[in-house]
Amino acid sequence: MNLLHLAQITDRDDWREKARRTLASFGALLASNAEAIPAMASALDFDLAHKRQVLIAGVPGAADTRALLRLVNERFLPNKILLLADDSSGQQQLARWLPFVADVRRIQGKATAYICDNYACKLPTADPDVAARLLDSNR
Repeated sequence: MNLLHLAQITDRDDWREKARRTLASFGALLASNAEAIPAMASALDFDLAHKRQVLIAGVPGAADTRALLRLVNERFLPNKILLLADDSSGQQQLARWLPFVADVRRIQGKATAYICDNYACKLPTADPDVAARLLDSNR
């Protein structure tokens, strides 16, 4: 699962392939007795499921940032990756792995949600109602 999450965050195919080879090596056991290895079954579900990436551009601890994070976290989105772009060194480090993160910014000084499905992002929004609708679509 860790390899799959890292692959999802960084879009690294080599890590995704290593995780899939690991899952394949347990294929017979997963097919016949998945309850014996629940973490592996969960990783297989994650690998096969629809993926969603959510980036919140905002100031950590600010009310508007917390409100957008709460919108994401109050929903059952088991295969999401949630990242905070805080315009600091953490975002710069993340941008080394995911170059598009370098351009993620707040809109008009407000916390902004970038909601993506399988790396295809919708227009960013600072409106919590719009963000909620985008999060609820295609679930």
